[in-house]
Amino acid sequence: MEVIITDSKKSIPKLNIAVLVVGTRGDVQPFLAMSKQLQEFGHHVRLATHANFQSLVESVGVDFYPLGGDPRILARYMAKNKGFIPKSPSDIIIQGNQVKEIIESLLPACTEPDQKTGQPFRAQAIIANPPTCGELILHLVPPTL
Repeated sequence: MEVIITDSKKSIPKLNIAVLVVGTRGDVQPFLAMSKQLQEFGHHVRLATHANFQSLVESVGVDFYPLGGDPRILARYMAKNKGFIPKSPSDIIIQGNQVKEIIESLLPACTEPDQKTGQPFRAQAIIANPPTCGELILHLVPPTL
């Protein structure tokens, strides 16, 4: 296993890190900055978020993987309902479809090869913002080091 030697002369393993972010550009940007820093430390980082942020992610040299769901629909829903709790039956369908798309894309984001190069990827660490439901993936991806 490859290691990174820190300034304090400690070695830490180089990790494949999946960063999962659901939301708007304002949600994505802080995780993008963190991903870039983790890469600079020597880790392989994949930022998985909505397809409309692909060029933003790739513009700073971070690997991108598309998550399901549409951030515009999610943002409208959150603004209308002041959170995740639905106010009407039609809201349940809208939010349910979005959440289903997101959840179905989490495991591939952590385990599938790079979509451009075919290079294998298996997350050894997962960082996720709360709307991602990222804790669900912990039950699907056994840890590997």
